[in-house]
Parts: sequence; C-alpha cells; structure tokens
Amino acid sequence: MPRAERPLADEDTPVLKFAGDLRRLRRAAGLPSYRELGRLANYSPAALSEAVAGRRLPSLAVTRAFVRACGGDVEQWSARWRELAAQPDTGDAPYAGLAAYQVADADRFFGREAEVDRLLALVREVPFVGVVGASGVGKSSLLRAGLAARWGEHVLVTPGADPITELAAALAGHRSAVDVRAELAADPEHLRVLLRQASADLLVVDQFEEVFTLCRETDRRWLVRALTHAAGAARVVIGVRADFYGHCARHPELLDALRRSTVLVGPMSAEQLRRAVVEPAARRGASLENALVARLIADVAGQQGALPLASHVLVETWRRRRGPVLTLAAYEDAGGVEHALARTAEEFYRALPEPERQAARQVFGRLVAPGDGTEDTRRRVARAELDASDALLDRLAAARLVALDRDTVELTHEALLRAWPRLADWLAEDRDALRAHRRLTSAAETWHAHDRDPDALYRGVHLEQARGLTARLNQVEREFVAAGLAAERDREAARRRGVRRLRRLVACLAVLVVLLAGTAAYAVTTQRAATRARNQALSLRATDTALDLLARPRDATALALAAHRVAPTTQSRDALLLARAAATATTLGGGYARLPGDVTVSHEVDPGTSSTAYRLWVGRGEDRRPAGRFAVPPGGFLYLLSADGRTAITVVRSDEFEIWDLGDPDAPRLRATLSGSPFLQGIDAAGTLVAAIEDGAAVHWRPGDTTRTRLPVAGVEAVAPLHDGTGVALARRDGERREVEVWSLDGRVTPVLGRSARLGLVTGPGGALAISDLDRGHLTVLDGRGGTLLEADAVPEKAVVEFSHDGHAVTAVHRDSVWLWDLTGHREPLSLRAPGTEFSAARYEPADGDLLLLESRGGTLWRLAVDVDRVIGDVCADPVTVDWAAHFPGVPEQPLCP
Repeated sequence: MPRAERPLADEDTPVLKFAGDLRRLRRAAGLPSYRELGRLANYSPAALSEAVAGRRLPSLAVTRAFVRACGGDVEQWSARWRELAAQPDTGDAPYAGLAAYQVADADRFFGREAEVDRLLALVREVPFVGVVGASGVGKSSLLRAGLAARWGEHVLVTPGADPITELAAALAGHRSAVDVRAELAADPEHLRVLLRQASADLLVVDQFEEVFTLCRETDRRWLVRALTHAAGAARVVIGVRADFYGHCARHPELLDALRRSTVLVGPMSAEQLRRAVVEPAARRGASLENALVARLIADVAGQQGALPLASHVLVETWRRRRGPVLTLAAYEDAGGVEHALARTAEEFYRALPEPERQAARQVFGRLVAPGDGTEDTRRRVARAELDASDALLDRLAAARLVALDRDTVELTHEALLRAWPRLADWLAEDRDALRAHRRLTSAAETWHAHDRDPDALYRGVHLEQARGLTARLNQVEREFVAAGLAAERDREAARRRGVRRLRRLVACLAVLVVLLAGTAAYAVTTQRAATRARNQALSLRATDTALDLLARPRDATALALAAHRVAPTTQSRDALLLARAAATATTLGGGYARLPGDVTVSHEVDPGTSSTAYRLWVGRGEDRRPAGRFAVPPGGFLYLLSADGRTAITVVRSDEFEIWDLGDPDAPRLRATLSGSPFLQGIDAAGTLVAAIEDGAAVHWRPGDTTRTRLPVAGVEAVAPLHDGTGVALARRDGERREVEVWSLDGRVTPVLGRSARLGLVTGPGGALAISDLDRGHLTVLDGRGGTLLEADAVPEKAVVEFSHDGHAVTAVHRDSVWLWDLTGHREPLSLRAPGTEFSAARYEPADGDLLLLESRGGTLWRLAVDVDRVIGDVCADPVTVDWAAHFPGVPEQPLCP
C-alpha cells in the first residue's frame, strides 16, 4: 500500500490548489506509487512527491512528466502552469524586483549605507543636490529607501509630462489640487510658500530626465526656475540619468545650483552587492547558498544597469527556493541575471491569446520614448491614452512588467528595454513609426486641449504619414486624424471649385477674344499666373516630401532637384542643398565627437571596459589616418577642445576635470587633473587659460598654478576666454541690466554692450564676440573694436553659435535648424531646416565654401555646399530619375540636368 500523504491546507492559494489538482489526477489514475510514477516519468520519486507538496510551484518539466505518467492532458496542464507562473509570487519576496525600493522598503534596503550617509551629510550642508548615475544603477532606491526614509518629513515626485500637476497633487493637502496648480502655474516661486506650509523640509524629484523626454519647453523652464528658487525654503534633491546630465548644463540656473553639489552614483562593489542580496533574505529567516552569492556577484559586479536585473532574478529565485534556502540551482533555473527578465516577459507574452498579444505590443510601444542621440527611455502615460483593457493592464502589472499609479502606466524599469530581445526587436524595426506616433500623440493632445482647433490639424505629408498609423491609434488620435482628413477633403473640394471657376473664366475669355484683344491678353496672363501658382504649389509639396525622405538621400536629392526645376523657390533650393549633404554624409570610427578641424576626434567603443574612449585622427580626406586615443572613466565625457586642437578637457565628475595634451596626436598625454575646481567655462586657443565662474565672480588660471586670479567684478553669469589668450569676455548682472565687458589678464576692462536680458557669449578670431539675447532670441555680432557686424532675430535660446576659422562667417544650429550669416556681406543669409534630424554643431569652411554639420544621432558629418549651381553639377554627375507624373501631375516633364 502506498504511504498516506500529508493532507494539504485549505487550498486557499493558487500553488496549493495546483498541488491538490495534481493529487486528484494521480488518484484518478488509480493512485500509483511514487516509485512506479518515477519509473514512468523518468524522475526520482522524491521530485514527484515534492511537486504535490504545495510548498512551491514545481518546474514545468516536472509538471509535464507527472501529468504524462498519470495519463493527463499535457498541453492543458502546461498552459495552466504558465498562467500560474505569470502571477506574482505568493510568498512575498524580500526583494523589490524591477521596481525601485520605496520609503516603506527601508528595512530591506542594504548595501548603500555609506552613500546614504554621504548624501544625507551633503543635503544638510547645501540646499540643492543632484544625484547622477547610469540607468539601473539604483538612483531611485537610494533617493527613496535611503535618503527619504532616513530624513523624515519629505515630498517625493516624478516630473512626468506635467510637473506642475504632479507638484500640486503632492502639496495640496486638504485643498483642491486644481486651485494649487493654478497658483503654481502663475508663479513658479510660489513653490517656496507651499513647501513651508507643508512643513516638509525635503523635496525629492526622482527621474528628472523626464523633464527632457516628456515635458514641454515651457513646463521645463517653469520647473527649473521653481526648484532653484525653492532651494532654501527646503532642501531640493534631483535624481537624473547620467546621459541627460549635459541637458542640465543648458539651463544656467540649474548649472549654477549643481556646480558644487553633485553626487555621482556608480555600480555597487562586491561587498555592497553581498549585503544587498544576503541581508534582506536574512531578515526573513532565509539564507543564500555561498555558491549562489559568488555567482551573482560575478554576474553583476561592475556592470552598469544590472541592479534591477539582479533584483528581478532574486525574486524569481525566491519563488523557486527550497525551504528557507535560495540555491544556485534555483538561480540557474530562473535564467540568471542575463535571461531571467527576458524569460519572465517572454513567458508572459507567449501565454497571451493572439488578439491580446497585439494589444500588449501596442501598450509597450506607447510606454517607450525613442531616444534622439540618447538611449531609449520609458514614458509614463495616462490610462486614457491606452486602448487596452483593464484586465490586460492588471496582468502586465502582476507580471511586474508595468507599474500602475493612480491613472498612469509606465514600464517597471528601463532594464526591460535592453533585456527583452523581443521588445528590442520591436523598437528597432518600428523606430521611425514610433517617433512619428509620438509626434502624432503630442499633436492630438494639443488639438484636444485647444477645443479641437482646426488650425492644429495635420495636413499634407504629415497627414499621409498619420494614415499609415491607424492600427495603433487610440480614440482621441483617431478623431484627430479623421478631422484632418475631413479638412483635407474640404480643402480639395474648395480647390476643385476654384479650378472649375478658373476654367469657366478662361472659357469666357476665349469667347471674348474675338471682340477685344486686350481681354485675350488678360486671359493669357491669368493662365500664366495660374500655371505659376500651380507649379509653386506642386514644388512646395514635393519639397516637403523630399525633406521627409532625407533618410533615403538619393531619392530626396532627385525629388528636390525636380521641385527646383518646376519652381526655383527658396524652399526647393534649401531642400536640394540638405538632400545632397545627406547623400554625401560620412562617419569616422564610432562617430564624430567634434567637427573636424586641426585635429579630428571620434568616439570609440572600448569593449574591454565600461569607459568612454576617443580616437584622434591626423590628416585630411583620403590621407587621414588613426592616431592615438584617450579614455575617460564611466560617466565622464569630452567637454572642451581648444581652437587649435592641442588641448582637450574631459569631465570626470562635476568638480573634477582632466586636461589632456594632444600636441602629439599619436600619444595623447594626461597633463593634469583638477579636483575641487569650479565648473570650467572655456579654454583659449593655446590651451593655457581656463576661465570659470565662482561665487558670482570670474576667475582664471593656468594649469599648474597654485592660485587663481579673481577679476574684481561681481554678478557674473557667463564668461568666455578670448581666442588669443589675452583676456576674457564676460556677461554680468547689474541690477536689472546685463553688461558685456572684455577684461585683459592684467585687470583692464573695456565695456562692450548693455542689455536688459539674459546674455550668452561666444568668442571668435580677432576678438570678435557673438552675444545672444536669451529672452528675445536676438543675436548680435561685434568685431574686435566693438563695431556691429550683424543683428539677427528668431535665434532660439539653446542655439549653438560658432565662428568660422577666419571670423568672416557665423553659424547657429538648434535641433533640425541651421543658420549661416556671411559677415562680409557678399552672400545672403542662409536658413535651413531638416525635419527628422538633430544637429549638434555647425561651422562654415570659407576655403571650399562648405557648411559642416554634425548630426548628433549617429555622429555623422554632413558637408553642405551653399552654392546651388555647384550642387546641381555634382548631382547631375550621376543619372537622376524621378516619378514625374506622381509628384507633378499636369506639368510637362522637364529635363532635370542640362
């Protein structure tokens, strides 16, 4: 007789119910002994007995073998096992999984005690602190379960797409959040008052990078001003991802606040990792095998972004634990750090019915913001934006793939973007459509927020592109596209009515031609005007299409040339220049890091370490050869390069810089390391003068000097060294005015310009100055004697301004827009826009008449010729064809090349 089994409990958990049903299956098979089952299933009797003990979910292989030996439906039981495995663990693991540790998790947050102590000390000392680190390094857990839990009364928010609403909801208390938001929106400095009223002396803003990926420009400026002014009424701490640290430097107030108060969070050491994985389990009366601890540390130590993956695999290992012990076998069964998250996501996806798989893919697509020059980031969205059922969202949350918060949804962690191959493939094959969808979502929200304003609707190429996205749109987006299509039909009907009226007019004029020759001449003139108007309209439409085809530069070039032949407008000329530049774009190494000059610098991936490396190149064109290389630590980056290319400055952390001597390109040499330095603002052409702003004053020194020379002036907001190393130009605040002055190194001052607005400075050859009025978007260029060379408007605040090497031209670049001004007056100003691209730098090369553009996403170099006749000659050197009838209906075909 088989031995009687220990009865199960009340089967009140899914695992116990599963074990009870397995026992009933065995009973229906005639109650064979476990020895007999082991012989049939090819598993040990102990393993089969453990499968029905109800202590934990058996593995899928054991379950299938048990069911097969008992004559059950193997596929039906496999589907049930997968559904149960996708549910959250019933044994409340002591690890947070993909989610960050929260304030309530402080009792199981270990390994970062020293960093928490240092952060607490710094926050008590200074009013504004930045916590910077790579994705997945544990910044959010440090801020929440470390700093906030140890501090006491605090306010913790993430910016999201509407940081004003987030702060209002957190600080409203018993008041209406709508009223509080109105007060905050009217005056960002009102945040100080609300923090005092809330009796919270710590404000933590986690995931600050959302300010740059989700917020509108106006909300971004509001939040920067609100936080920097609130510092003092409370301690303000922001957590920002390392690859967005450079974005913070674009805001002078934020840069000034972060100058001496930035904490760099790196990967955990081996000892820290040991405490982080051992202590939480010990608090729960469990332990880890030594082999498991050693294996986990070996898999994770020193790896950027691996902490959430380690936490997730520990949760999966906990679910597979053997009694109170977490084993290496359970860890490997879970897939290890590399595969556990991918396995969880993939098993969840495969368990979904086919209709829900497509819905899940649409959900994941909306929860990602494709990167432009940065890594992809997660995107928090309102539930109303998702056309997914609550049941699907709840299952995604139960599998710990998404997080639900009030009325918002977001990915649990960005690690999912890299660890799950299926999601990575979706993003790779759908990247252009995702970017177009994100733009459509923003446009639809704007249209809906402005009471369905018809002027905000899509038209032309954008509307055609939106029609291709119909399958992934939600209700508001579908209504937005439908309204655009209806408006397009109305415009087309109006155009046809106009054409019919024009034809009737021509017919009448034809009848009257025999009566009055003057009337006939008028009719001919009208026809020519209509033809010109038609040609211009078709040319402009083809130009817009060409700009949208820049990813296929050969097709874009041919179409832009055809549009220029039909009607040579400014827009068709610009599109032709840009398309030809895109067609001849080049790259170098891992991508250009700076525009090439006397020295060329490219990115270089170092597979052996996590450091960033840069490669130097000497020579030009086909004679260019690789020279030496220099590297910066993880989180560091190339910050400044002298005009002669002989000196480079890299940022190690906010108050530590390295100075590299590039005089011998084959052997770059680390000349000096500056620690505790104020934030550097510039370096002259010889690489010997470094200028900075410290406590509202300008200081300068040479590397190796033991003291810094402080200029006798206060209120300094910007400073830049002159190219010849004889002095510095600075902008300082004097009451409500800003004054621009040039100071020699021996203390002599020359007033240059005064304005009542924030000013930015760029110096050029011969003492030339480019002064940006950051409030009005106005650019003023002065020569070395103070004479005005240029006044230009509509230049964005964040535009990057640069002089040509001879100082006879000035360029500005902002995202996809480029401007060129010839200071000699021999050439008309040039203004170009390349939709879908993002440029980080531009410089005019007078020797060959080319405008160099650095495309930031791939580090490619565009060489744009500004002479349209030269460009046409280059294009026509090869055969050029275009589908004339499709783009220019009714226009006689013309030869594209002479």
